[in-house]
Amino acid sequence: MRLLSAHQPVYLPGLILFNKIALSDVFVLLPDVQFQRHSWQQRNRVRNGKEAIFLSVPVRKSGDLARTIRQTEIAHEPWRKKHLTTLRQVYSKRPFFDRYFPGIEALIEAEYDNLADLNTALIRHLCEVLQLDTAILDSASLPHEGEAQDRLVSLCHAANADGYISNVGAAAYVDEAGFAAAGLTHLWQAFTPPVYDQGKPFLSNLSVLDALFNLGPATADLVRASGHVTRDLDEAQRALEG
Repeated sequence: MRLLSAHQPVYLPGLILFNKIALSDVFVLLPDVQFQRHSWQQRNRVRNGKEAIFLSVPVRKSGDLARTIRQTEIAHEPWRKKHLTTLRQVYSKRPFFDRYFPGIEALIEAEYDNLADLNTALIRHLCEVLQLDTAILDSASLPHEGEAQDRLVSLCHAANADGYISNVGAAAYVDEAGFAAAGLTHLWQAFTPPVYDQGKPFLSNLSVLDALFNLGPATADLVRASGHVTRDLDEAQRALEG
């Protein structure tokens, strides 16, 4: 079965997104969905001592409430220096910081006109670091139509996929019968948040950078081992609850 999943481009994603990518044959980025302020689209969490803090990318204000992530411009503020300084302060003594930080630093320092391009560049880079061979596509590169689930069905057909993977968070919106009627198998991502050595008391739900700086190449195996696909929503929910 050729499996497809899709997600909006988010900033420095956590392990759960990369596990979903690892489970997929094709992963489609959706930069043309509506931008949501103060969401994962523009921020993510890293460690700061005993707590977690958000690194947020400031965006230009707009009166267009329906603007997409691709249409959302990054504000001209000194956020890059703040993010990189925070990462150095928090992780510079972790065993694999020097190995992975330069690549992240180069992408954060690069000038991107919009939030989608920044997030996409980081996701593609991190997939290479994690040695994920999943095909990563922009939805604009595939002919598709419709909104919400209809769009996902259309993308599956355009990519010659037989099945679609949803995360548990989408449970309220998924019409499994609708996927079946379109000739597609619907599957759930059963992701179990892994616990790993952070050098301090463990904090969950952090950016994948935390694992990379602490575990190095072993992060690739952690990503693959932390989830599987299932047709049983209850199983997927139990996995997420640990």
